[in-house]
Amino acid sequence: MHMGNLMELTPRLNFASRDRARAGDRWGPRTIPDWQIFSVVSGEALLKLGRQTYRIRPGESVLYGPNSPHDLSAEMPTEYFSFHFSWHETSPAPVHPAYRIQNVPAGAMTTRPESCGVFVPGVGEMEIPPHFPTGGLDAIMFRMVKEYHDEAAGNYFLLRAMLMELLVLLIRQLARQHKGAPASKIEPALAAIRDNPGAKWSVCRLAEMCGYHPSYFTGLFFQEVGQNPKEYLIAERVRQAKTALLKGEPVEQIAESLGYASIHYFSSSFKKATGLSPSEFKQKPITLVHMLAVKS
Repeated sequence: MHMGNLMELTPRLNFASRDRARAGDRWGPRTIPDWQIFSVVSGEALLKLGRQTYRIRPGESVLYGPNSPHDLSAEMPTEYFSFHFSWHETSPAPVHPAYRIQNVPAGAMTTRPESCGVFVPGVGEMEIPPHFPTGGLDAIMFRMVKEYHDEAAGNYFLLRAMLMELLVLLIRQLARQHKGAPASKIEPALAAIRDNPGAKWSVCRLAEMCGYHPSYFTGLFFQEVGQNPKEYLIAERVRQAKTALLKGEPVEQIAESLGYASIHYFSSSFKKATGLSPSEFKQKPITLVHMLAVKS
């Protein structure tokens, strides 16, 4: 399905949520009436789309549209964003997809899913793949969820603008790969932090990995991910802590593995970032928002 020129899109956000699923939660096989972006924050999910299977890890998303039978499941406790949207609508007022989601027989999974193409000025025709990285887009996703649930005056128009921003940022990332350019100039630093968040990383050491002067590296880092290195490190530690907590790992073990000097320091840092203590986070129930986001 071709969506037309990027500059002429009039998208509408129909639903937005950030929540978490339990290991084994499953949604499908089914079809939806619009398009959905499902983005994993922590944990891991599995999408069966037509005859293909995609493993969705933290910092990755999937996209699928109407008339595309799919089966989505959580492989472990998983925190995620979920967005339902339409590419072209006159009115920006959301239309909840819940009442038009349909279960389908397992045999329908052989149906070829809808493709998604768009013309990008300066780049040309692009096809958005069903599975792609979305690192650095958590901030705009969080703002969209908050605006959707706040229901403040004029939020329909603001939601359209935010959705457009998300789609443009996503397409920019894909366009860089389409041109053969590296997805990130700071990938060695990002990978080091992800692989060993408990290390005492300094800006100088991270900059050296990427071959840049520390001051230039810091500016480039913020430009790519919207955070400075210290903020990104803290966010990565919190993300990995959430996954470990949901797996039932002891708090003492988590704190030590993530480089915290004490359980108290870890708990304080975790609560500052999430609003919940580690024990409160583990006890937080699955909410109705989660049920509506992908089950309805």
